[in-house]
Amino acid sequence: MKRSARNGIIAIFAQELTPYPGRMAGSLRDTLGVLIALLLAMTLRVPSISLSLALLFLMQRERPSLTLKTGIQIFSGSIAAFLITAAWAQITDGTEVARFFLVIVGAFVAAFCMLATRTPLFWTIFGFYGFINTSYWDTHRSADSIVTSSLYNMASFGVVLGSATAVEYIFGTRHPAELLDREMKARVSTLRSFYRALAQQPINVSTIKTLHQKLLQYEHSGDLYLNELYDRLRDGTHDLSELPLGLHYRIGLLTRIIQKSVPFGFTRHHQEDEHTLAAYKTIVELCSHILRETPQPIVPHDLPQSLPHSLREVVLELHQYSEALNPEAKPPLPQPETTEEAPSTTYFLPGVFQSPNVVLYALKLTLAVAVCYIIYNAIAWPGILTCVVTVLFTGLSSTGAMKQKQLYRFLGAALGGVLGIATVALLYPNMDSITSLLVVVGLVALLSGWVMRSPRIGYVGVQIAFAFFLTTLPEFGASTTLTPARDRLVGVSLGILVMWFIFDQLWPVRTSNALAQSLDRIHDITEQLRLLDFSNRTNPAKFRYLRTAISQELANVQQLEFAAQFEVGPHQRREMARCRRLISEIEQAASVFYNEAHEVSHP
Repeated sequence: MKRSARNGIIAIFAQELTPYPGRMAGSLRDTLGVLIALLLAMTLRVPSISLSLALLFLMQRERPSLTLKTGIQIFSGSIAAFLITAAWAQITDGTEVARFFLVIVGAFVAAFCMLATRTPLFWTIFGFYGFINTSYWDTHRSADSIVTSSLYNMASFGVVLGSATAVEYIFGTRHPAELLDREMKARVSTLRSFYRALAQQPINVSTIKTLHQKLLQYEHSGDLYLNELYDRLRDGTHDLSELPLGLHYRIGLLTRIIQKSVPFGFTRHHQEDEHTLAAYKTIVELCSHILRETPQPIVPHDLPQSLPHSLREVVLELHQYSEALNPEAKPPLPQPETTEEAPSTTYFLPGVFQSPNVVLYALKLTLAVAVCYIIYNAIAWPGILTCVVTVLFTGLSSTGAMKQKQLYRFLGAALGGVLGIATVALLYPNMDSITSLLVVVGLVALLSGWVMRSPRIGYVGVQIAFAFFLTTLPEFGASTTLTPARDRLVGVSLGILVMWFIFDQLWPVRTSNALAQSLDRIHDITEQLRLLDFSNRTNPAKFRYLRTAISQELANVQQLEFAAQFEVGPHQRREMARCRRLISEIEQAASVFYNEAHEVSHP
């Protein structure tokens, strides 16, 4: 029993680390950016490079401009935190009560804005650096030393930002539209071949096995690579209306269809009945239409109840995919008596001031920050300040997503700490050149970049980089102490414990509740679409605004779907069933939106 469980865990990690198109190229770009930044920092004698190198993995994306944007968010967030903490220390003379008040207010503002604005990373970094700068005053260092350390933090990240952005602009993908179209067609073509082989009698086991292995590879990679290409394509398109309608929605559908198709490859030795074979042929016809090889979509007839539930869902979702390409003509939508044109871009997300959820979330996160801050000051152990950092970086709205990220943070911190300790204890005594340092750092950066691009455990890669760099690169000389790795792991554990008690025991928000809220928001967005002023075709601002909002909701749903598996406890089975039902309703609601959006864009 233990051996099978261990083999299952090993198999899951092996699946997550499976190569897919673009993974090695992206990891090599990460490594190159780290090495260039490290060389520049050592040449220019800029300290505090370890934290900045770790933050590079928060800003890495598959498109250069988004790398620059996320980097600017981090950089500006650190500047804002420095200015506020420096001004507050000057006004209050850095007293303990004033520092505690600043930590509490800063945590609340950062938590509220992380969930309520369009720049959550800025506010995450604002809260992070605000706390880091405040913690400097807890060490009772001189004001000049604290200001100098803060300025060096910003200077080192400027070096990292320049290196990462230059690498992305030079080596990044230049034709995302063609690559995305080719990748999606390859997946649909594999689905068609797979179901065509299943529909043939007698079946060819070797053919099905080969196609099933390819489907497994697509299932393991998930939608990560497709979404990275979509993000870069969207960023390079100034007019959102130029993007194919419902592209992000179809990426999510296609990923789910592949996930539901994989189990049929394990039953290839069974003799199927006529209804199942007919469903296979319907899937083949739908795939052919999606590949533009048939003129009209094949609308599936009433599917018999004897079909497996997952097979029925594959047929219906492929039909939704087909409709998203060519929605049926519908009667004109009614002209509203009055219209209220919302701004095309608002800094705050819609509805955040009408719902108490954001404020409640901010209060919970602030309480967790306050408890951790009091504990590590009460026991006079400043090295475990990562407990507060853990709260800021893993405090998500639903308990499932929070547990998922906390588990990844702990695993990454442990693995990165072990690598850092091994490097300090075993390699540093035998290293006498910068070349050997670059080789070691480059290998760990490559590992972190590879893990970071995993479909589900990417955050582990970020934490590996954080723990390793903070342990091995504290200053320009070789590290001679192992306490940073120990303190970091203890701090992460304390932060997880405090958050579990507050977020999961005192004040839980289940993943199904978050999905229900997302479904309500999608319905609201669809209602706003129906109230568009169709006579105003020269200003598509509101239409772009709604398309962006629906795309963000679908991206959030994809994350919540996997996070639901971390809702451990006696409620898990009921929670999973409710999540599956809500996700199905969300897909149908998104299909309605994109059908009606097609009419708006093609009157």
